[in-house]
Amino acid sequence: MYVPKVSVVIPVYNTEAYVREAVESIMNQTFRDLEIIIVNDGSTDGSTSVIKSLEDADKRITVISQENQGLSAARNAGMRIASGKYIYFMDSDDLLDAGAFASCYEKCEREDLDFVLFDADSFCEEEIKCDVQDYRRAVYLEDRVYGGPELLERLLTKNIYRASVCLNFVNRFFLVNNDLTFYGGIVHEDELFTAISYIKAGRVGMIPEPYFKRRMRSGSITTKKYSFVNISGYMTVVKELSRYAKEHAKKTGDEKLIERLICYIINPAIYEAHYLTIGKRLRVFLFCLRGSYLKLIRLKNIIILLFPVVLPVKAFFKSAS
Repeated sequence: MYVPKVSVVIPVYNTEAYVREAVESIMNQTFRDLEIIIVNDGSTDGSTSVIKSLEDADKRITVISQENQGLSAARNAGMRIASGKYIYFMDSDDLLDAGAFASCYEKCEREDLDFVLFDADSFCEEEIKCDVQDYRRAVYLEDRVYGGPELLERLLTKNIYRASVCLNFVNRFFLVNNDLTFYGGIVHEDELFTAISYIKAGRVGMIPEPYFKRRMRSGSITTKKYSFVNISGYMTVVKELSRYAKEHAKKTGDEKLIERLICYIINPAIYEAHYLTIGKRLRVFLFCLRGSYLKLIRLKNIIILLFPVVLPVKAFFKSAS
């Protein structure tokens, strides 16, 4: 039976306007030995007909459909049928440079890597204004093989850790052997999956190229207004990382590293939670209190969470000075 070298998993949910371009950026890779698994996660727009036409046009494409269960469940469904030695998780509204897989495959094979990371550029749709996140990390890293925890610590120290799985080309057997799947029912699921990947990886490399092109568009998870769904996802990630530290990290000595990672994740989340209603802000505060996370949160973020009026007052005095 034919086994491809690389499996690409692309969840799709209502991205009719973008999915063809995203999938074609995978179809047009110079590295041709691929299987492309498109998981239709209950789309209700015209995405279904678009991906069916792509499946008809390229025998490497397999479309599977399920009721809407969220990004984690869709990725896990794709992982279950993936057969390649390496796996890549692509989003259905973004783009990938044509030479990405050729470089990643060659480097992983040559250096026997658990995964290789690369950088990204972001671009905004013309009709929206957006803050473009900086995904450039190569300038801070040497081109060598790192231990996963070593590299994670360096990225945290430089404030350049990025959790998106679309920045990693991964040995599928590394994921299988470590029983790594996406946590269901939350947003920001990459934060947990990628963190555990780094902690468990023995050999990680980097390619100093912005292969991934992240589209900033209205209506995406990235640009939607911050809500309790977001903070709930982060709280779950923090709770699961804490549980992992208690159950596994003592054996490897990674407890302090996970604590640093939780600090890195929770502080921006707590700050953004000042947009929520008072009842939900109190729920966030109680979560931090009961989980003993307050020691990891900057005092100013706690103050802003509980008394968000501080923000406009600060802005007033700053503009008046």
